[in-house]
Amino acid sequence: MSTPIAITEVVDHPGSVARTGDSTAQHLDGATCTLHFRLSAEADSLEALRYARRSMLREEWTRGTEEGEPSLEEAIFSPSEVVWTVPVDERERCRAKLTELVERANKALAELTPR
Repeated sequence: MSTPIAITEVVDHPGSVARTGDSTAQHLDGATCTLHFRLSAEADSLEALRYARRSMLREEWTRGTEEGEPSLEEAIFSPSEVVWTVPVDERERCRAKLTELVERANKALAELTPR
């Protein structure tokens, strides 16, 4: 049986925010942050993660995204990590999307794994 997929946020610089646009301190529209997650998954588990990601992307393409909602398509995946630069005010929604992704992948993995 495969080990469930796990994702852990890596906090390099708490509160670090990159800005886009002009340099006035009062105006934080366009401020972004980079979410960085360590991914724990076996090689065969990665296929379940890819499957779940494709499924979520198809849903985004079908229903569209809300204004300002980052697409999961913008997240950069490797076999050991996920890096996603998002607007500061969308951090929690993006964390929730990644949590949902891992839950779906683990569900798919459980369904595909012989008992």
